Amino acid sequence: MKRLLVITSLLLIVMFVMNTDANAQKKKKDSKDARPEWISKPGLYEDVIIGAGIGQGLTEMKAKSQAEQDARVKIARVIETNVQSLTTNFMEEATTTTDQGSSSAAQEYFSEITQTMTSMTLKNVKIEEYWPSKGEKIGKKEIKFYAKAVLRKADLEKAFKDQVANDAAQNKIKGVKLSADKALAALDKAINNWNKSGGAAVEEKDEVVTKTDDGGAKTTGKDVITSTAKDEVGSVATGGQQGITCGKDWVKTLPNMPKCNGYYQGLGGIAQSNNNSEDMKKAESEARAMIIRAIRSEISSKVTSVMEETTKGGATDYNETFSSVTESFSQETLKNLKVEFHTDKKSKKVYAYCEISIAEVERQFAERMKKALNIAKTYYLEAKKAENSGDYYLALNQYFEGAKEIVIAELINKEPIEGDIDGSGKSVSVRATFDTQLKNLLGKMRVDIVSGDMQKGVKGEPLAAPLVAKLVYDKAGSVIAVKNANLASYSVAPTVVKADEASKTDGTGAAKFTVHSVETVNPSGQNKVRIGLNVSEFEAFQQQLPGAVEKARLVFKDFTFTAKGSAITKIVVLVFEENIGKAQDKSIVEDGILKSLTSNKFKVIDKSEVFRAVNREAAKSAAEGNSSDDVVANALKTVADVLVIGSAKAMESVGGSSNPYGGGGSSNRVSAWANCSIRAIDLETGKVIATSSKEQVRGISVGAAEKAGIVALQNLSKEASAEIFKGLSDALK
Repeated sequence: MKRLLVITSLLLIVMFVMNTDANAQKKKKDSKDARPEWISKPGLYEDVIIGAGIGQGLTEMKAKSQAEQDARVKIARVIETNVQSLTTNFMEEATTTTDQGSSSAAQEYFSEITQTMTSMTLKNVKIEEYWPSKGEKIGKKEIKFYAKAVLRKADLEKAFKDQVANDAAQNKIKGVKLSADKALAALDKAINNWNKSGGAAVEEKDEVVTKTDDGGAKTTGKDVITSTAKDEVGSVATGGQQGITCGKDWVKTLPNMPKCNGYYQGLGGIAQSNNNSEDMKKAESEARAMIIRAIRSEISSKVTSVMEETTKGGATDYNETFSSVTESFSQETLKNLKVEFHTDKKSKKVYAYCEISIAEVERQFAERMKKALNIAKTYYLEAKKAENSGDYYLALNQYFEGAKEIVIAELINKEPIEGDIDGSGKSVSVRATFDTQLKNLLGKMRVDIVSGDMQKGVKGEPLAAPLVAKLVYDKAGSVIAVKNANLASYSVAPTVVKADEASKTDGTGAAKFTVHSVETVNPSGQNKVRIGLNVSEFEAFQQQLPGAVEKARLVFKDFTFTAKGSAITKIVVLVFEENIGKAQDKSIVEDGILKSLTSNKFKVIDKSEVFRAVNREAAKSAAEGNSSDDVVANALKTVADVLVIGSAKAMESVGGSSNPYGGGGSSNRVSAWANCSIRAIDLETGKVIATSSKEQVRGISVGAAEKAGIVALQNLSKEASAEIFKGLSDALK
């Protein structure tokens, strides 16, 4: 019995241990399964690109917003890597003809299109999921979310194909000299090869979590790896001061970059030439540019996220607004960057590699934000110097750059900046000081019209003369030209024109804009094109710099022009008509055209007014083709916009009145044929904008031939009216 109890106890212990272990394994499995795979394995898949973003904040909305922004940045990196791969494939298929070969041409073209491609493709990115559903608590106050951003691979392919096909057709790609068909074939093959290889593989590092002072956590680190074939290792040379630590064995991974979590990396490759020094410079330039793009993207994303959370109204795309700030920061950050070089004997390429830790970039950016007052002071003093020398646009730019530094610093540091900005010894709000200086400067600027105002235009055609505007500064009644200023053109709704988007003022303050096409006209008759300062950057600061924004909006002048449109066009209709040899007092064809036009809101001029301006016989001679239209057209320019003129004639059909089909016969039905030649002339340009030329439009009646002629003219009127109306609508609407 005792032995049985011992055995039973042992069995119970074993079962308990097994059950405990199974529960532990289940919990472990459940915990692992709870975390979606897309968080640990983002990147390029067979059909889609996935970006996993991380965000945290005091509210769910803020955390999700940051996670979404981060996810879009991650996808942007994948896009950039794959665009580079696609570009290289295309250049190789297109057999480039540059001295440096396809690699150099590919890199040059990639540098040109990467931003455009990223901007175009990111529009198709969708945020599919946030995880966890209710967020993850970080410390005592903050909450963290992951965001899953998804882009269809097909969208990237299409955007790339459309862009490159267009650029190739217009010979914009250096070294590619192919016909449109051959370029498309090379492009299709390049995309096919890219698809077969699975694209350029991109991996994101797992998050690295470090504790913060408040007991919370923050995440840092990322890296990008491109996948291609390896080359033979050659010699390595170094330069600069920032040491290579993470990627110290980078040569072994060529032509890929080494995997370096938590670092921004740059790799440049140039086909070897006889000038090694120049090759190294070009390779280094490519490597640095790669890091600069990554830093700019990250900083712009951070600033944009903060701006969108704190700014009510105004612009929503701040990347361009802060490009100058992020560019200068990127350049400053990389001044002491160390660069290593490698000459590969097998591929005959010169490579350059550089790296900088993300933590160091973030430290430097935080340091810059602390020094914003000193940076702003420099801009302020330069603006004052430019203002005193009479260079008012330079002064405007310097004030604006200083204001941007302060706005960014205040938003990121979440506190106002005060100090002695002007050397007066007084501590004041720096942002308010810049707003006042900008407001005062902009308030004294205005745009004057030099030439090109009050023109007459035609839909679908350019304006005859360019619009010339002058930017001036009013200094106590003395008007001073503002040189080197960037002015912009804007269509004023409902008018739409295609015009030069921007133009720089010359030494006299003048800038010229060509209106290439009038697309849509204002039915009221007056059309406007606005020439003024580019206010898009100012609009982003509607909340932070209200005075400056208000004044910037007022620095413009509207150029006006008239253009023919269906609701306002004045038309003269003169159709001289005969029926079986007799002149008609009232033209059937003319009446049909008049009804068609007036029912569609064209304004038709009364005949009495017409024949006060032009002799009837002269008009009849021109209508029947016996004299030029010029005399009649010139006489009616002050009366109308368009002249519809021509002749119509009905004749008994050959074969007599007894048989409408010709020959003998005793039928009492008769037939007639009607012909016409009618044209619509634009009286401003003298161009023919609509025509109707008809022959042998039949009419059949019983009895007299005149009745058959009337029927023929009525049938002709329907066809001619439709053609003239359509032609006028297409030309004038």
